Amino acid sequence: MVVYEEFDAKTGGRLDALDVTAEVLSVVKASGVSNGSVLIFSPHTTCCVVLAERRSDTTSALELAMKTIAPDNGYYAHDDLDIRTENLVDDEPANAPAHIFHVFAGKASECIPIIQGALALGAEQRVLFVELDCSRERRYLVQVVGE
Repeated sequence: MVVYEEFDAKTGGRLDALDVTAEVLSVVKASGVSNGSVLIFSPHTTCCVVLAERRSDTTSALELAMKTIAPDNGYYAHDDLDIRTENLVDDEPANAPAHIFHVFAGKASECIPIIQGALALGAEQRVLFVELDCSRERRYLVQVVGE
């Protein structure tokens, strides 16, 4: 059995971490799947899905890593519209650091086992949908596969 649901989310700005664990669990419960897996996917290149504790120091650690990997004041050809000729979007923000951090974080998705109808998460693990850029309307996809 495969069940799919899409969710809209309004993010609050860079490193806003929305806890979407309850929404993911609701799709799992509604699916009736006892054993399988659930995939949570972000179709955005400046947003990611991570399993982490929902604590302010988690966000602080992400911010420090992001500023170390891709400083805000660095030069990025992606943001230099005098030389960039591909994938141009009207009113695109200067957001190369968000794209770079997404690549390093490598987290467009997470896959969680479902065992006896429950998410096999650690005691403090939560599913977080994390904005790496600016506040905007986003979406994430939840797909349950199993029996």
